Amino acid sequence: MKRLITLLFILILIPGCSNYRELNELGLVIAMGIDVPKYMENGYRVTFQVINPSQLSPTGSPTGIPVSNYTVEAETLVDAYRRASIIIPRYNDVTHLSLVVISEELARNGTNLIFDAFERGKQAKTTFPVFIARGTSAENVLGVVEPLESNPTKSVRSTTENNQKFYGISKIIPSHEVIATLSSEGKDLLLPGIKLNKKLTSKNQTDNLNNIKPSVVEVSGLAIFKKDKLVGWFDGEMARNANFILSELDTTSFPIPCEKKYMTLITKRSKAAIKTLLKPIPTLQVNIALNTEITEVNCNKDLTDTKVLRDIEKDLEKEIIRLVQGTIQISQSRGTDVFGFGTKLSIENPSYWKKHKKEWNTIFSKAKVDVNVKASINDSGLVTDPYEPK
Repeated sequence: MKRLITLLFILILIPGCSNYRELNELGLVIAMGIDVPKYMENGYRVTFQVINPSQLSPTGSPTGIPVSNYTVEAETLVDAYRRASIIIPRYNDVTHLSLVVISEELARNGTNLIFDAFERGKQAKTTFPVFIARGTSAENVLGVVEPLESNPTKSVRSTTENNQKFYGISKIIPSHEVIATLSSEGKDLLLPGIKLNKKLTSKNQTDNLNNIKPSVVEVSGLAIFKKDKLVGWFDGEMARNANFILSELDTTSFPIPCEKKYMTLITKRSKAAIKTLLKPIPTLQVNIALNTEITEVNCNKDLTDTKVLRDIEKDLEKEIIRLVQGTIQISQSRGTDVFGFGTKLSIENPSYWKKHKKEWNTIFSKAKVDVNVKASINDSGLVTDPYEPK
């Protein structure tokens, strides 16, 4: 009897599933697009991308587009989330939020405290990445369904991760890093840009799926912020170089001139260290070390000769110095320290930083740039000499 009473007491203490919901009752919000409003003077136009739960079923046979987009306008993001219940036929669940896209127009006006709702709220996590929709709206970006990846959210993330591994223009930046940078001193924000490679030829997404040259989302540079406002862009190799300076480059390629043609070197490992020197004049110093391998040669070079290899290393070092100096100078021209030289200075010389932090962007803009590069070729490939056509 005592055992029975004890068992009943334990069962009473075990919490029930009062908040349990069936999968077909949930609207899983996996992405949000945030634009300036069309029909309101202030506030936001918010697009919620909701995945069809049947797509997650291992036994089902999904057909059609796996997501649906619902757009509402409201004064705040939380109000937009609640207003979305007008058109979303299921309970809005944002615990699976894995992407936020902000339009360039909104970013140029200032993001202000746009991330407060995500940080303060109890549902959404702050691990989702943040992107800037370049030259178009966030709503349009989330509205493109591609043949290779019919889930727009997964397409944006996968394309970015793929580029980060192979070239390094873009990278995944989680929202908690965005919030930390906006709240910190001595470093401004960089965010990856995405855009449509071309306009949709039809409003019918099925037409895009059947197009041999479909409209797709592509990574497009890094957005340069000054405080909370977008002020410019790093494009192409300049975006790659910015990630190089920040030591956030997995691997990339460098074409080097070779007898009026080119050879290609691939970086395998790289490390950059930044430092702010104050004497004799303020100087932004970047020291880079990288290991490379030769993967393509379009000229006649004896790659067994150590002197030839050292000359190639010197050519690569000169090229990287030129590229990195140009990238930092772009940041200087915008008066925004996106590399964190100020943060580094605040740690190494806190007394100087405390005295001059309010004028740091001016000091940064006028500082000298000193770049040192040490490149090593560790592998010249499987052949010693390029083949010669007979």
